Amino acid sequence: MDSSTFTFTDADGVEIFVYKWLPDDGNPKAIVQISHGMAEHAGRYERFADVLTNGGYGVYANDHRGHGKTALGEDKQGQLGPNGWDGAVKVMKQLTDTIKQEFPGVPVFLFGHSWGSFMTQNYIERWGSELKGAVLSGTVGKNPLLKLAPMLGKGDIKKNGPNATGGKLENMTVVALNKSFEPAKTPKDWLSRDEAEVEKYIADPFCGKPFPNSFYLDLVNMLLNSWNKKNEQKIPKDLPILLVAGTRDPVGNFTKGVKPLADRYKKYGIKDVTTKFYEGARHETLNETNRDEVMKDFLAWFDAHL
Repeated sequence: MDSSTFTFTDADGVEIFVYKWLPDDGNPKAIVQISHGMAEHAGRYERFADVLTNGGYGVYANDHRGHGKTALGEDKQGQLGPNGWDGAVKVMKQLTDTIKQEFPGVPVFLFGHSWGSFMTQNYIERWGSELKGAVLSGTVGKNPLLKLAPMLGKGDIKKNGPNATGGKLENMTVVALNKSFEPAKTPKDWLSRDEAEVEKYIADPFCGKPFPNSFYLDLVNMLLNSWNKKNEQKIPKDLPILLVAGTRDPVGNFTKGVKPLADRYKKYGIKDVTTKFYEGARHETLNETNRDEVMKDFLAWFDAHL
């Protein structure tokens, strides 16, 4: 695997850090663009990239705004910067354009995990025709509390400021995710059954930092925009979509929040919508005890849709 990094400047002047992995011969049959989750970073996907490059794929993964090496410092973690979530999603499109300039005519798949899958939902509504297929990992498509969330987020910001942490939305979301696994050894047991992987996450300086109130309000507004019926209907009908989750993933409400999204996509006439649920797996299927099976399945899905 040929590994390298580079940066580019987005439309708002933010410098974006990117990981790039290619097969040894430098000639990928397709590219998988990865959109990582909240409070993590793209470097965590190197193991998956190794599997993909061995299968003939190139992999590009940027650290999103407010994350990893794109963040402007430890105290800036979670601050998305100018234009918030919309600016962050546009960075993904800019990276797609960069990939296509480097490899003209080579198909591009988009793989989004967790928060990255929410951005991927938004991306495919706007630029789905740019892609060969899309994967939504650790995703969700329904939350009954979403309509109340903007009021709570705005209240947190008014009371404590946009960069304060520990607001109501954080407590309702990230903090609450571990409750189903109590008594828990760590606050992050919800991520994986593999205790070593959880410890690696906790020890990573770019993972698990408390995020600001502004991030949570941005997250809510992004979901409200993406789950708008008119916007979802803009997804190309011939775009293959794979939705993947563990049956013990609290983000997707143990698959109950994933199935409605797949059902809506099918209802809108999208021809190739597939769900895959891994029994007993938690949120990060790529870091689960059955990760070899999961990565093999992802590779097979990409191969089947070339």
